[in-house]
Amino acid sequence: MKTTLALSLVGIGAVATGALGIVLPAGERIAAGLALVVGAGIGVVALAIGTQVVNAPDDSPEAYATVFLVAAALGLVGTIVSLALLWRRTAGQRGARARDDGEPERAARTSAAGEG
Repeated sequence: MKTTLALSLVGIGAVATGALGIVLPAGERIAAGLALVVGAGIGVVALAIGTQVVNAPDDSPEAYATVFLVAAALGLVGTIVSLALLWRRTAGQRGARARDDGEPERAARTSAAGEG
């Protein structure tokens, strides 16, 4: 059960990264992937440290499953924090894009109203 939950957490991080990448401006989409790299790096470090802590004569598969679950949870937190920072950093670009996207429509409405 712990391994299933750990793999689900990894999947949630990947889905969150993909979803955010879709809504980011075109030039910033690759940065969402970097957030996933941050989370994976945190997870690998947690696995390395955790396996050394568990590496005892009486270690069990259950102990390693717990290490994997903790590493996946920490990796997910790292990914989500990185995505939140990216979201905040691109707020100006997203706002400018929204204003630019609405500008032609607004201009067309204004000119149509002036002609009538």
